[in-house]
Amino acid sequence: MSAGDIAERAGISVTLVRRLLRPARIQARIHRTTAEAILGLPVPSQARAPRLPGLTPGKHAAERLLELARRGWPATYLARQLGTSTFTVAEIRNRRRRHIDLQLEQMIRLLYQHLKGTTPANRGIPYRDSQRARRAATRTDSLSKTAGV
Repeated sequence: MSAGDIAERAGISVTLVRRLLRPARIQARIHRTTAEAILGLPVPSQARAPRLPGLTPGKHAAERLLELARRGWPATYLARQLGTSTFTVAEIRNRRRRHIDLQLEQMIRLLYQHLKGTTPANRGIPYRDSQRARRAATRTDSLSKTAGV
């Protein structure tokens, strides 16, 4: 299997795979997500719950989060439901992350399915927070159109 094949399957850059394959005097430090993507196995940890290994393209998750924002779901609420930060939700929604954790993508898909049939008002979210989320979605849409995404 070539470095290109490994990179494509793992969702990481070929340069990083080649750097890791090169023998080195000092062992390279690898981020947990990268290691899991390459190995296809979760790296055991005592601090975290077991996760699905690997990365997946963030395009579909971005579309789902953007649609929820258009409907008025604030990033703070979504982040709390997903167990992540509002920064992460905004980064994915604004298409600044090309790849995301497979587990996070699946959680976003399930949350989207759960929330698409209801409104933020039904969940007790204030109207002003919904309006802010809609404005963020409008900004993202306009930026996407100008960038040609």
